[in-house]
Amino acid sequence: MNRASGKIIYRDHYQNHLIEIIEKGDSRSLYFGGNVLQSTMSISAPHHLVLSYTRFMMATLLFINPPRRVLLIGVGAGSLIRFIHHHFSSCVIDGVDFSPDIIKLARGYFNLPNSRNISLHCGDGHEFLAQLNAETYDLILIDAFDHRGMALSVYCSDFFEHCLHHLEDNGIVSLNLWSGNEAKMDRVQTDLKRYFGSCITLPVPERGNVICLAGKSRNMTAIMEQDYTELSRMSAEFNINFRQIVKVFIKQNLGYRQRIARFFS
Repeated sequence: MNRASGKIIYRDHYQNHLIEIIEKGDSRSLYFGGNVLQSTMSISAPHHLVLSYTRFMMATLLFINPPRRVLLIGVGAGSLIRFIHHHFSSCVIDGVDFSPDIIKLARGYFNLPNSRNISLHCGDGHEFLAQLNAETYDLILIDAFDHRGMALSVYCSDFFEHCLHHLEDNGIVSLNLWSGNEAKMDRVQTDLKRYFGSCITLPVPERGNVICLAGKSRNMTAIMEQDYTELSRMSAEFNINFRQIVKVFIKQNLGYRQRIARFFS
């Protein structure tokens, strides 16, 4: 990957890893190591989800709209927090990130909202969930990466068991997986199926991200039964192409004959 171009407005090191914030046109982006894009924000519309994988993570809105209580493991530059707070200002959000430096950058450079409904916690996401008492969430978003890839303490069987205990009966877990590590991705999906009644995968077009949605009892495959008129309305409201997301699911999860049969049904 080539080095990121644009105006550098911040540069420092965290645990011997280069962190930069670069502006180019209307975009402000957080990079690791000079070329690994972590997050991008539209300066004129901070609540928009610029990176396609974040939009696919919010496919959960096809099932849970509005969300009431959300847990985000891996705050990063705060894209998902900005989006959820903008569209659902009464939603209670807990955000957990291992790096105090990243949280500071999200607050200082990426318009992280200052709201009594948003609580940020600095620490390990696994430990945070393990220490919770009776709190439950209708949506748990997992986007926790370190310099090695998917964070080992989060993308594991024990963590998913904690997610199960703190998820509402009709809640959804949305995970960002990285296809570059196929063995680990297969293990993660196998572990998810041990705890959750329904799981689907959504490969993000032209990216290495694969989004996985999991629910206790909710049938995730119902995503393909969504009304296209409603999908168009939601796409305009949230600036997310929900029709594309449904098409990706059908292509990924249904065989050719099933797709043809569905077309003529």
